[in-house]
Amino acid sequence: MAMDSSGRLSARELEILLLAAHGMSDADMSQQLSISPRTVAAHMRSIREKLCAKNRTHLVVTALRAGVLALRTDWLDRADRSERQGWPDRLDRLDRLDRLDETFRLTGRSGVRPRPVGVA
Repeated sequence: MAMDSSGRLSARELEILLLAAHGMSDADMSQQLSISPRTVAAHMRSIREKLCAKNRTHLVVTALRAGVLALRTDWLDRADRSERQGWPDRLDRLDRLDRLDETFRLTGRSGVRPRPVGVA
């Protein structure tokens, strides 16, 4: 897999980053995208290198901090309203929290390259 010297994430890398943020394993991504697990692993390695991330969790946090991923908060407003309206709506809120496909979204800022943060 060729590296983009600009440090920008490719469209496929953005797709894989989003799936990783939703907690998908490499095997799950492989099936979802119809590519081999080794290809997924290579993309994950490339994404970690481009974002200077140490592991999968750090990758998602770094992508959030860099603005490549954003946490959707529109469900929080609905959740606040449901708490004032009673118990059935709380169950609906829990259902929304379980649907991770609505939790993260790409921001379109794939060219952001974060600087490593030093330990104090």
